Amino acid sequence: MAQLKPSTNNRNMLLGIGIIMSFIFLALTVSMYYNYQHDTKQSTRLNVDLIDSMSLDELKESIVERQNDTIAIPSFYFLPFFAFLGIIVGLIVYYIMSEKIFIQEKSLDVNTRIILKFLNKYEQKVIDTLISSGGSIPQYELSRLPDLNKVKTHRILENLKLKGIIEKERYGKINKIVLNKELYAVLKR
Repeated sequence: MAQLKPSTNNRNMLLGIGIIMSFIFLALTVSMYYNYQHDTKQSTRLNVDLIDSMSLDELKESIVERQNDTIAIPSFYFLPFFAFLGIIVGLIVYYIMSEKIFIQEKSLDVNTRIILKFLNKYEQKVIDTLISSGGSIPQYELSRLPDLNKVKTHRILENLKLKGIIEKERYGKINKIVLNKELYAVLKR
C-alpha cells in the first residue's frame, strides 16, 4: 500500500495545479472582458459640453454612429478562456485515464509477482540480484551468490533464458546477464 501513496499524491498534486491554473485563466478572461467593456463604454460616452451644443436629431445620429463604430470583442480576449477550457478538458481526461492506468499497473505488478513465485528459490535469488543491480550484472557475480556455483548458476540462467526472463550479452570474455526490460520496469518499483 506504500507504493500507492506517491502515485496518488502526484496525481492529486497535478490535478490541484491544473485546477488552480484553469481558474487563473478564467479570472483573467473575466477581468479582460470587463476591462474591455469599461473601455468601450468610456470611448462611446458623449461629452457633456458636446451634448448641450447638439440638436436632438444630431444627438440621435451621433449615438447610432458610435454604436455602429463599436467593434465586437477582439478574438485575443478569448485566448485565456480557451486555455481555461483546454485545461479543464485535459484535467477531466487525465483524471479518468490515470485512474484506469493506475489500476492496470497495479494489477500488472501483482500478476508479475504471482508469476515469479512459481520460480524456484535460486531463480528468485538471481532475479532479486538483477533488480538490485539495475537490471544487469556480469555472470561471474551471480555464481558468487550464496548456495550457487558456476554449474548451478549456468543451469539457472539457461532456464531463465528459455522462459524469456533474461538475456545473455557477450562483453569481451564475460557474459552480462540482462533482465527483460518490461519485467525490470515492473519489478523495480
